[in-house]
Amino acid sequence: MTVGLQRVLVTGAGGFVGRRIVERLLGRGIHVRALVRRGLVGAALREGLEPVRGDVTDPGSLATATIGCDVVFHCAWGGETLDDARRINVQGTVHVVEAAARAGIRRLVHLSTMAVHGDRLPAVLTEEHPMDLRGDAYGVSKAEGERAAMAIGRERGVEVVALRPSLVYGPDAPLWLVGYFERTKREQVALVDGGRGIANLLFVEDLVDAMLAAAERPGTGGAACLVSGPSPVTWHEYLGHFARMCGKPVPPSVPLWRARFEMQFLRVYGVFTHRPRRLQGMDLRLMSQQTAVSIAGAERILGWRPATSLDAGMRVCEDWLRREGYLPPVAGRIEVKEGRLAAGA
Repeated sequence: MTVGLQRVLVTGAGGFVGRRIVERLLGRGIHVRALVRRGLVGAALREGLEPVRGDVTDPGSLATATIGCDVVFHCAWGGETLDDARRINVQGTVHVVEAAARAGIRRLVHLSTMAVHGDRLPAVLTEEHPMDLRGDAYGVSKAEGERAAMAIGRERGVEVVALRPSLVYGPDAPLWLVGYFERTKREQVALVDGGRGIANLLFVEDLVDAMLAAAERPGTGGAACLVSGPSPVTWHEYLGHFARMCGKPVPPSVPLWRARFEMQFLRVYGVFTHRPRRLQGMDLRLMSQQTAVSIAGAERILGWRPATSLDAGMRVCEDWLRREGYLPPVAGRIEVKEGRLAAGA
């Protein structure tokens, strides 16, 4: 089935990825109904943008939001504890798919995550690798939510396409851009084993391209696709970009064995001193990985391939950091605009 986009619903429209898909859709002249809990409804409106107050945990609000839509982009997620994450990422997803079915919507793009596969990963990760239902609250709830979406979609006649992005960075990314930039600038981060671990990074506009392909390409219903950048990079390369931007040394290296020991010691040390730790649990888990994400499935099923190299993406990020005051402006520099940048791989 070829899906024409005239009116779409975006859940999680106020989030990092949600805002980008909304912007791209509006730029194409598509009417966007944006489901938000706060914020956007009271903001200055753009032509074609229809903010709707609602929540994925409230089926009544979804019944109203889905009426008349062609496609749903389900980007909403949340929850700190497993119970809370299940309420939002599992039950909330069930509500969204069921509301789409009742409204006669035939295509739903579900934004999942590579975290559904857990941390015990092969050298090359593909969609055939099993989901991990015993990991952290985020990964487990997203895996359960994706499974529920697929099952209900099959039962109710909704073509669900699940995308499992890797680490999504870009302007305004709270963790992978602002978080690691600030830690590098303040010299509050270390590299595990010299930063040789693989960072599977995906520029946000490339993810938006994949989402649009998942919405419009015929024959993709029921598919789940890993999406990542053109090629994996090392954590040394990634944090090295931040170090160059702010004129700081590349973060120091800590051997893996010592990093594990430090994690235990610094957890207690940080509590008593209130000083930030240079290694966090996320760092140890991600920087020790040697897994490359395969995007062959997305290339074959979606006809999609990422266009943005790390160097090109980080140039856009650096310009954004300067505009937002995280870095001083450079006199005479022509900034790269946000959006579907021309600088390719």
